[in-house]
Amino acid sequence: MKTITAFVTNDGQVFERLETAQVHEVFLQNQDVIESFLDSELNPYKAKIQRAIARQSVVCWETWKTKYAK
Repeated sequence: MKTITAFVTNDGQVFERLETAQVHEVFLQNQDVIESFLDSELNPYKAKIQRAIARQSVVCWETWKTKYAK
């Protein structure tokens, strides 16, 4: 038997890595504004896969800003 570490986000999702859980939390905290941006004319990436990539890029950017931008 071994002990495992897991991270549970506010929506109940379970992650093995802290960093992945943190990125998901940032998405949860900013979901409305991110989706609003993706729906706007400023987002040129409308196709489903492009939108997913754009969403992930925005979330990773927001996560990075909280850790490294000062």
